[in-house]
Amino acid sequence: MVTLSTHVRVALGGVLLIAVVLAGWGWHVTHQAQTIRIATVTAFVQGKPQRAGLDYVVETQGWLKSELAKRGYKLEWVPAPNAAVGPVINEAFANHAIEFASYGELPALILNGTAAGVRTRLLLPWGPGDAYVLVPASSEIRSINDLKGRKLAIHRGRPWEIPLLHLLDQEGLSYADFQLFNINPDAGAAALTAGAVDGLVTISPYELVDKGIAKVIWSTKGKPLSWHTLGGFWGDRGFIETHPDITQLVVTAYVAAARWASEDAHRQAFIELGMRNGTAATILERQYEDPALNWHDRWSPLFSDAVIAHFDDAARYARAKNIIANDIDIHQLLDPEPEAKAMTTLGLEGYWTASAAQSGAGDAPRK
Repeated sequence: MVTLSTHVRVALGGVLLIAVVLAGWGWHVTHQAQTIRIATVTAFVQGKPQRAGLDYVVETQGWLKSELAKRGYKLEWVPAPNAAVGPVINEAFANHAIEFASYGELPALILNGTAAGVRTRLLLPWGPGDAYVLVPASSEIRSINDLKGRKLAIHRGRPWEIPLLHLLDQEGLSYADFQLFNINPDAGAAALTAGAVDGLVTISPYELVDKGIAKVIWSTKGKPLSWHTLGGFWGDRGFIETHPDITQLVVTAYVAAARWASEDAHRQAFIELGMRNGTAATILERQYEDPALNWHDRWSPLFSDAVIAHFDDAARYARAKNIIANDIDIHQLLDPEPEAKAMTTLGLEGYWTASAAQSGAGDAPRK
């Protein structure tokens, strides 16, 4: 396990300066002690949960926990293991076992595309992220077409399924053209390593590549935003409507964390946070590389036109592919108001621009 350096601890402390602004809100406690539960993608190192990213920034700076306590609320972090992030978080939302969660768009669309209708709302968008197709390093396979008729592993219902489907559509292929194995990312990596499958769709390619086990034959780098994955911070719709003040508090804490992460001076500190689960810095650097998106704009929480179009595209595409059973009204799904208020409260108007926010890579037309 990587120990946080003095650099990280000191840099994280800088976000506390923003708390001086936020502390002036002075909301009144209107409830007995309750718990605000935030589910996050969590790795387990030696049996201990390890959060990273903006969730860990919010946790470490401590401001959200302190301010919630002043209002009679406790803060609880709910781990969602990487092997089953979507199902774990969706079940928790469906059972009202959490109020908020950080995860990708496709599992959230699956939750909201049921007969029950919209259960959660997107409060902040994050991303974009990339998807990759891997094959064994010694394989003669060079393209997705070469995998036709062979064993392909993908964990269905995860964010990287939409990029794969876009690729298959482009090449005139479908799932019927492959021997499909629906297995989680860890099992998929193990299967590729053992030679049990011929290809793997993943968002984490570099560890296998660096070990000489696999090579990348395709990725979303350089592709339009509709092909990428977008993460987000989601909230229970009922809670948002009933407790707009607490929702605003949580969202503002995350916007403050995004502002801290976006500074070039904090890039190395943020990379070190990602190393807590044992991931090498060189791997993290490559995952964040994008010639069309600089470090500052990567952390934009703005609901830009491109972001709204992405979620609309994803919802329509998931419906067309029968991944979800019902249409989703994008205006019910996205809730940009708390983000806009947070930007004003923190004095961040103009800090990010809508034209740059998550504009994604590539200039190809959207599909």
